[in-house]
Amino acid sequence: MKNTERKIALVTGAGTGLGRAIAKTLAEQDFKVVLTGRREDKLREVQNELGKENAIVITADILDEKSVAALKETLLEQTDGSLDLLVNNVGGVPAMGTIEEMNLDQWQQVMDKNLTSAFLTTKAFLPALRKSNKGTVISVTSGAVHNYFPGMGAYSVSKAALESFVKVLGEEEKDNGISTHLFDPGNVISEANPHGEQDPMEIMDKIVALVN
Repeated sequence: MKNTERKIALVTGAGTGLGRAIAKTLAEQDFKVVLTGRREDKLREVQNELGKENAIVITADILDEKSVAALKETLLEQTDGSLDLLVNNVGGVPAMGTIEEMNLDQWQQVMDKNLTSAFLTTKAFLPALRKSNKGTVISVTSGAVHNYFPGMGAYSVSKAALESFVKVLGEEEKDNGISTHLFDPGNVISEANPHGEQDPMEIMDKIVALVN
């Protein structure tokens, strides 16, 4: 039985950009937000903005299975075993190149960043999400699934695979009360995309709709 009435959310890549905006929005929706990522200084900035009563910082590299296991252990200790919402936000373009140009290591880097990361976190937290009255998984996708650009093939493929992953997960977990959603933020401003068209906070109404 849960020892708190507040819902618990985990946001990966929560220190900057879209992740930061999602964390802020969830706190405004009365979630207690677990902020995770590799850079503690950035996570602490978000925690200070939200208030320590609204946010927990746990550093982790979610591309590493052992680090995800440690994240799971620490989170469940600090939340009395509860998790209601997982936001798979980590993603990006760690390598670019045409199919001919890319080597296997570069290809794998892109798949790990956008697909394996979501697999590891989702798999780790499924038992906790099943215990929630209404567990939810939101995964960030991209318009690159349907729009193709030279040099971005690995990214398009990784996000298309993520979409299939989310749809399979939804079928597998629907009888366990878990809902799954894809969230395409469009061309938002971030550290990696400083010339984006929108501030992430401008599209947070979509996140609010998914969690209510």
